[in-house]
Amino acid sequence: MGNEFICILFDVQHIKELFFRIELSNKLMCIVGKNSTGKTTLIRAIKNLTSTNTFAKTASPYIFKDTSSIRYVIDGESYDFQYNPKLQVIDTKAIISEKIKRNIYAELPIPHGERFNHFQKLSEIDGELRKGISLKEYSTPGELIEFLSKIYNSDRFKNLKEIKIKGRLYYFFLKADGFYIREDYLSSGEHFIINLYRIIKRNCKLIVIDEIDISLDASAQVNLISELRCFCEQDKVNIVFTTHSLALMKTLKDSELFYMENNNAEVSLKEVPYNYIRSELFCFHGRWDKYILVEDKVLEQYLSHLISQLEVAPFFTYKIIYIGGASNVIDLMKRNETASFFSSPENVITILDGDKKEECKNNKNVFFIPFDSVEKQFSKHYRQTERDGLPKITETYQGTKEKERIKRLYEDFTHQSYQRSAIMTNTQIFDFINERKQNEFEQFKKELIGFLQRNPT
Repeated sequence: MGNEFICILFDVQHIKELFFRIELSNKLMCIVGKNSTGKTTLIRAIKNLTSTNTFAKTASPYIFKDTSSIRYVIDGESYDFQYNPKLQVIDTKAIISEKIKRNIYAELPIPHGERFNHFQKLSEIDGELRKGISLKEYSTPGELIEFLSKIYNSDRFKNLKEIKIKGRLYYFFLKADGFYIREDYLSSGEHFIINLYRIIKRNCKLIVIDEIDISLDASAQVNLISELRCFCEQDKVNIVFTTHSLALMKTLKDSELFYMENNNAEVSLKEVPYNYIRSELFCFHGRWDKYILVEDKVLEQYLSHLISQLEVAPFFTYKIIYIGGASNVIDLMKRNETASFFSSPENVITILDGDKKEECKNNKNVFFIPFDSVEKQFSKHYRQTERDGLPKITETYQGTKEKERIKRLYEDFTHQSYQRSAIMTNTQIFDFINERKQNEFEQFKKELIGFLQRNPT
């Protein structure tokens, strides 16, 4: 292959046109973008050049229409694939040389990628693996051990061995007692790194990987990028990948980061700085002093209202970010402790509903509102004698699931449309429950003020 690869999609799925070009100059290229912009479709298209049944295996036939086509330009020569309505596939009469096929490798996400389909092969060769171990037909893969050790900052890979079976290399840990641990029994992240190493060592010119960050913790993601740069230079390879990881994006150079955007089916790719991505994908319009991570939208609204009612405006600028799920919120905060993609750890806290207190109480920088949740507390008042002064309504949910009943009651009160106004606004409900938990509320407010205000010197 030469020094340039081009792939152009026309009328494929929701894409009217997508132009992709990379100079093959031994570099990294990261493509990021919102869901459904066309990232995976592009990688399918690149893989389709070497495996013409890619779309048939991994996508719906309805993504094509009579005008669908894909053009590849390699070494100045074009290869055109057109939609075949009889077979409902996109194919070509052109002959793709084996040299081109050998030089391009594309790895799809779950469940189609080779990294997710390697386990069956391992179980099939287990007998031969045991035989090879007994005959000591294995060796020590020094470069792979170094690769894993640098990514995980650990020396636990020193007993890793490799063995060739039916022309393919497999890896295992050899224990002192003669037992072994196959690579498919490692963590999903470690298994992925081993497979990534295999891919790099195919001696391809262009490697494309969808969702490279799957199964890797934040620290491993950060270390991976510097190691991949070394492989690009050492093995004369170009690695294109997609990710949704902010921690990983932060480690990239501006020249390595590209933003994919879909405007009325016209898909563009542009080189952008990291802060642009933060703003576009994560709505971080600017840099804040403090970050508050929460588990749901109602809690985000509750805290926004509480802060707006403080007697003294916060000294520090702040951002409340709704993540979804208590464990996800705490996990993101802990990953920030390693990667600092929001800010330094002391500037990031998690605030959860009170019903998560027992479950999450031993986590640093985690605070709890003074009730199980806004919705549960409101429901509790409504179920009291005389509804604690709340108006009686006709509830829309008549089932027996308590969680759904609580949620729907809150929605019944706050829902508004052109036909009716809300019975109570969110802020009215927030004030109502705060007034009835005044002491606990004031204590929680002090904790929040302590985070948002400058400590007196």
